[in-house]
Amino acid sequence: MKIRRLVTGHDASGHAIFLSDETAPREHDFGDIPGHGIAQVWITDTSSGSPTTTADPTLRHASILPGPGQTSLLVVSLPPDDVMTAPLNPIRAYSELAEKLPGLFECFEADNPGMHKTPTLDYAVLLEGELWLELDNGQEKRLAPGDVVIQNGTRHAWRNKSDRVAKAVFFMVGVEQ
Repeated sequence: MKIRRLVTGHDASGHAIFLSDETAPREHDFGDIPGHGIAQVWITDTSSGSPTTTADPTLRHASILPGPGQTSLLVVSLPPDDVMTAPLNPIRAYSELAEKLPGLFECFEADNPGMHKTPTLDYAVLLEGELWLELDNGQEKRLAPGDVVIQNGTRHAWRNKSDRVAKAVFFMVGVEQ
């Protein structure tokens, strides 16, 4: 998933400058799950959000999830459930998911596909398509483009019951559990 990312900063005189204008380097399209892709656009090291270096923080963090007081911006494309639950090569797909979604992959429940809980407060915005948010008690709500979910660290799953790929942005704030 290619996402153009512009990063601003300051020059030696304190004036605003563009530090970079390029594709977010931590991105991936999952070969065995057509239509599923991720791009971690940014992650902060501290609660201030201001970078202390020009080095890309997404490449320094092992986990996609932010730690307490940190933030992470993730763009995700989710294919229809019938594609998501039937990878072309399941063994290779799960290995790829584990490699490309460190920290997040471990939050998913093996006996309840898609259900997970993360140590984060998430602001989710649906950009394209249609998604259903399922809670652990079975309640569901349909989301349309432009809808926003405030996910308060609850057990949940994202379901795509449509026949086309959905795209969403997740702004995650790390919290203590």
